Amino acid sequence: MLEQRVAGATTTAPTRTAWSVDPRVAAYGEQFAAALRRSWADPMVRRGTLGTSLVAAGSISPAFLPADTFELPASPLIERFGLEWLGTGAGRILTTILLAVGMALLVDAWLRMRPVHGRKAPSLAWLLWSLPIMLAPPLFSRDAYSYAAQGQIVLRGMDPYAVGPFWVAGPFADQVDPMWVQTPAPYGPLALQVQHLVVSVFPENAYVSAVAMRVPALLAVGLLAYALPRLAERYGVSGRHALWLGVLNPLVMMHFIGGAHGDAVMVALVTLALLLASRGQLVVASMTIAAAAAYKQTAVLALIGVVGMALQAQSDLEPGARARLRAMVRHGLVYGGITAATFTAITAVSGLGWGWIPNLSVPVSLRSLLSPPTFLGSAVEWLMRVGGMPQSSWSLPVPIAQTIGLVAGLAGIAWITWRFAPRNPVLATAGALLVLCASGPVIHPWYLLWGGLLLAAVRLSAKHVRAVVFVTLFFVTYGVVDATVSNGTWALGVSAALWMAARLRANRRRLHEQSDEPVLAAILPGR
Repeated sequence: MLEQRVAGATTTAPTRTAWSVDPRVAAYGEQFAAALRRSWADPMVRRGTLGTSLVAAGSISPAFLPADTFELPASPLIERFGLEWLGTGAGRILTTILLAVGMALLVDAWLRMRPVHGRKAPSLAWLLWSLPIMLAPPLFSRDAYSYAAQGQIVLRGMDPYAVGPFWVAGPFADQVDPMWVQTPAPYGPLALQVQHLVVSVFPENAYVSAVAMRVPALLAVGLLAYALPRLAERYGVSGRHALWLGVLNPLVMMHFIGGAHGDAVMVALVTLALLLASRGQLVVASMTIAAAAAYKQTAVLALIGVVGMALQAQSDLEPGARARLRAMVRHGLVYGGITAATFTAITAVSGLGWGWIPNLSVPVSLRSLLSPPTFLGSAVEWLMRVGGMPQSSWSLPVPIAQTIGLVAGLAGIAWITWRFAPRNPVLATAGALLVLCASGPVIHPWYLLWGGLLLAAVRLSAKHVRAVVFVTLFFVTYGVVDATVSNGTWALGVSAALWMAARLRANRRRLHEQSDEPVLAAILPGR
């Protein structure tokens, strides 16, 4: 070799091997592309995609964009495309029309995709419906701006459990709802570190950071689309029906994708935990619940489902209530201990500590009339005012009603756990989460998705499916009207809501005439 180099001889360079894709990855990519094509071939998927596209177009309005977008001088992109007029009265009306029509198309497509008469919901419809709104401003809520501000607080090395968005003054604080500017974060440490991760990618752009909060939400919906149908099938429920009722639900598109809420990650992890538990992987399921609770603490109620599945797997369980109680306590201590240990480890790794505990009262500062206890307390308060009672007594009805609601809710959760967890763990988990939502002092529409999505994995009668559908439609309508009020065109929003209600009534009549219910009964056994 040395002689060849001295003589100037050349050696042949080794052949560079071409980069190759793992056959399994290539096969998965081909399957994904084929599923995407099949989903797009469905006319209702295209109709729903048109609907979300119109929603995205209607979001270019003062109702959703940062407050200073249309103020002079307007945002550079608004100026570049000459869209300043969208901030005027005519522009607000147009964007409201686009929003209302888009949601109506999405709802109509969803209803027509019901898995009846042999129809199957396309597996990737949720992704195609999500794509048009991925770059839209945060929809139907300003929580994404709070997430961005909290991520910026962590990025700057401050304690998000001690300071609020006010401490990152400027673009990150400006778009946060004024009610939450001074309040520290109530969320779990995992949620805050994910927000930190997103903001670290766009550390100087508050708006883009808020929009990017949709990435974890989209991944969560993808996980939900994987886990929920499989969980349903393990309990004898059609996976396609679970996909339609749960994942393709318009509230998921509105609030998990549109609003970029962290609840999406929590619900997806809870669903995955129940799927793992149904396969006998109870320890991993408990650890997954810890991750979900580290995102939003509500997830800890999913332990009810894990304990119920542990009881079902126990072959030596003696008959009788006392034996069942002992077994439930034992499983609760074991798997609850695993969850607590995992949560503690996540907290330690996050470096954020336990400051969220005193902050759990932060959301309660909002008076939500959607909450039954808060509504009843507010009604009594109004009657007391009208009746001329002393002002000192006005402040009593709401907190008293909220306290009664929480006590009743805890009692209801205990009864559900005892009555249903051993027989139907998924129903018990869904019921507990829904009772917590209904008895709590504050309700937002996306809170219903905590337990509501799990109902898609439960055997429901046609009557109960209709109830879920109509609750969905009520809160879709509520969200549309609320957005139009923010846009200053509330009358148009109410008109659109009435039109939607009439359209849905006609759709129900059409389905009834086609004798749809017997088919639903076949799809959903156990009426």
